[in-house]
Amino acid sequence: MQRTCLALLLLATSLTGCDAYLSQSGPRRSAVIGQAATTAPGEAAGKLKYALVSLDAGVVSQLGADDPVPRFSADVTGQAASPGTLGVGDSVAVTIFEAGAGGLFIPSEPGMRSGNYVNLPVQQIDSSGEITVPFAGSIHAAGQTPALVEHEIDSRLSGRALEPQAVVTVTERRAGAISVTGEVGNAARFSLEPGGETVLGAIARAGGPRFPAYETTVTLQRGGRTERALLSVIMVDPSQNVALQPGDGIYLAHTPRYFLAFGATGPGQSIGLVNRRFTFDDVHLSLADALAKAGGLEDDRANAQAIFVYRFVAPGQEETAPTPTIYMLDLTNPAGYFYANNFRVHNEDTLFVSNSPSTDLSKFLNLVLPAAYSTSNFKQGF
Repeated sequence: MQRTCLALLLLATSLTGCDAYLSQSGPRRSAVIGQAATTAPGEAAGKLKYALVSLDAGVVSQLGADDPVPRFSADVTGQAASPGTLGVGDSVAVTIFEAGAGGLFIPSEPGMRSGNYVNLPVQQIDSSGEITVPFAGSIHAAGQTPALVEHEIDSRLSGRALEPQAVVTVTERRAGAISVTGEVGNAARFSLEPGGETVLGAIARAGGPRFPAYETTVTLQRGGRTERALLSVIMVDPSQNVALQPGDGIYLAHTPRYFLAFGATGPGQSIGLVNRRFTFDDVHLSLADALAKAGGLEDDRANAQAIFVYRFVAPGQEETAPTPTIYMLDLTNPAGYFYANNFRVHNEDTLFVSNSPSTDLSKFLNLVLPAAYSTSNFKQGF
């Protein structure tokens, strides 16, 4: 019996690391290092070439930034606030003052009324963008501010009225309404006031976002084009809180960021299904946060020298396609935990913790020893 166990032990030792005989959840550290390439032009010899980067102080300092998130372009952030112009469908009231009695609009008997003015009926700006003022004719109002319309009325009446002065008041705004929909408290539609409004102000009018800012994307539709920005970026960067224009549409979508974790992480035994897809719980997520969120390293399985982060790195000036890249962390190095704290996980990263080489021996013994004991017991029965 002892000879049989010793022979099995020697055989198991010789097969340690042999992938053809033992199950595994991913590549070993030696395989990742051995198949790496410095560049990734495509596939060669049937294998995808990838870049392997060991995390150290220098690398972490260069890669400390978060992954790029959507932001409004300069075409949007550079536009000035709306001047509060009138539009088709707006209702306006016109009051005309004259310098004295007996003018064009004021009766000759000053005692019959107080003040030298006349109120014209409220009228809506028609489809051609005009309003009508007696003795002045049609006045183009759409696209003009009330002050410009006043000046035009004064100009046309100056030869007939006594030093006329017009006052144009907006009684109801209907043109260029702003709409806010999507993942908000209450969808809203409102007209843009002369004082203007910003993206955050419009979202506040709609009851605020339903999900955290770091997983909410704001889509702005303006003039036939679409712009997107992460709400958390808009909240911390004043330049991203753009001034709205008449007719803008705002849509909020729930877009949580996530990473995947495989290999020797999390509890060894769990009840029910294990979800290996983890969402970010904050604007920033470090590699140390991600490892902790995934349940940490399995003490009896994990190879602390083989912590890998798989990522497609955006192409540079000379590349045309993203570069498959694996970042390798060694947590047997005491400084490795500092590197993990400063290395930022990106959206859709894949985290993999390789098994320790000793697990191959353990797996093989678990397969062979029960059979050996059964064979020995069977022979002893004869």
